Amino acid sequence: MNEEEYRFPEGISKNKEIKIDIPVVDNTESSEAESFVIVLRARLISRIESVTSTIIQQICSGQLPKISYSEPQNFARMDTQTSSQNESSNAELRSSSEEQSDEETEPTEKKVVTNFAASRSKEKFALMMTVMATAHRLLITKTTATRRSLYYDLKTEKTSSLSLGQGHVDRAVNHVANLLNCAPWELNILPTSKGLAAGELTLTLIDNRSIDCSVPGGALIPQIVSNVTSVRTTAKMVLVVEKDAVFQKLLEDDCTGSLNCILLTGKGYPDVATRMLVKLLAEKLGLPVYVVVDADPFGVDIMCVYRFGSATLSKENESLVCSSVRWLGILPSELHCLGVNTLPLTEFDRSKLAAIETRPYMTDSFLKELEIMRKGKAEIESVSSFSRKFLTSTYLPCKIKGHDYI
Repeated sequence: MNEEEYRFPEGISKNKEIKIDIPVVDNTESSEAESFVIVLRARLISRIESVTSTIIQQICSGQLPKISYSEPQNFARMDTQTSSQNESSNAELRSSSEEQSDEETEPTEKKVVTNFAASRSKEKFALMMTVMATAHRLLITKTTATRRSLYYDLKTEKTSSLSLGQGHVDRAVNHVANLLNCAPWELNILPTSKGLAAGELTLTLIDNRSIDCSVPGGALIPQIVSNVTSVRTTAKMVLVVEKDAVFQKLLEDDCTGSLNCILLTGKGYPDVATRMLVKLLAEKLGLPVYVVVDADPFGVDIMCVYRFGSATLSKENESLVCSSVRWLGILPSELHCLGVNTLPLTEFDRSKLAAIETRPYMTDSFLKELEIMRKGKAEIESVSSFSRKFLTSTYLPCKIKGHDYI
C-alpha cells in the first residue's frame, strides 16, 4: 500500500504536530500541584506511623501482632495463579510484572487478616513491615527505589527467607498499598522500567529532562508517567505490540515511518508506566490505539490488561485502563485465510482460555474469536514470516484501513 492510498484516522491531518502540556503550567497550578504532592506524602507517612503504633501497642499488651485490610476479590482466582506460573516458565516472552492477569473489571472487596501468630502468614507479615519501613524512609527523604533493588536488599542471611522471588516483593508492595489505601507507586517503590516507545514522540518531564523516542531501538518509558509535563508528536496513531522481538523487527522495517505511528511494547504483561503512557496518548492526544498480540490465550490476556485492567491493580483502573484500545491482531479468525500453521493448545492454554471466557466484559465478538482459538494458536512471527516487511507493508495498513479490529 503506497502513501497516497493510506487513510489516516478521521480528524487527523498528515504531518501536523500535536503538542499538549500536562498541566498547563503557571505559578498557581504549579504551586497547587506541589502542595498536593506534599499533602499526599504527609498522609502516607502518617498512615504508616499509625499502623506501626498499633502494632507496637499489640506487642506491648502481650498480643502477637496482626493487621487487616481490604483487597479486590475476583471470581477467577485460578486465572491469576496460572498467569504467574506461565510467566515463570516463559519469562522471555511474558516478562513478569506486578500486574499479571486481568480479571473482573469491578471486583468486590474482601477482608484480609495477616496474623503473625499464624505460621502461614508470619513471613508475609514480616515482609509487609519491611516494605512499609522502606516506603517510610523513601517518603521522608523524597527518594525512590525499585522493587528489584528491594528484592536484592533482602537477599541477606537474616532476611532471605522473607522473599523467595521477585513476585513475593511485588505482592507485598500491593498488599501494603491496600493496607494504606493508596496506589502502589505512591509508596515510592517503583517497578523497574521495561516498556519501550519509538517514533516521532518527545516527552518532557517535570525536571525538564526530555525523552526523544525517535532514537534507534526506541526509548525506555519513564517510571512515573505522571511526571510528564509536555508531549509532542507528529504520529497519527499508537501501535502496541506484545513482544520486544516484534517491536525491534517492526523498527527495522521502518514501521513508525511508513505508518506514521508511535510504536510501544510492554515486553509481555505491561508495567504501570507502559499502561499509563498508552492511556495518556489515547486520552490527551486523541490518538487511536491498536494492539497486536499472539493469537493465543496469553496474548489475549495481555490485550485485556491494556483495555480492561488487571485484578491486582483494580483500584487504580481509572489511572491505567485505556478502554479505546482496539484488538487489531493477530485474530484467530484470520489464521486459516492467511495460511498460518497453528499449534494445538496445551492443557494450560485451555485452562487460561476458559478463565478468560468467564469474564463479564467478554462480548460476542471476543467470544467468537476465543472459540476459534480452541482449534489452534499462533504467534505474531508466524504471520510476519510470509515475506520481508509483510506486517508493515501489507498486514497492518490493510487491517487499519479496513477497520478490521475488535
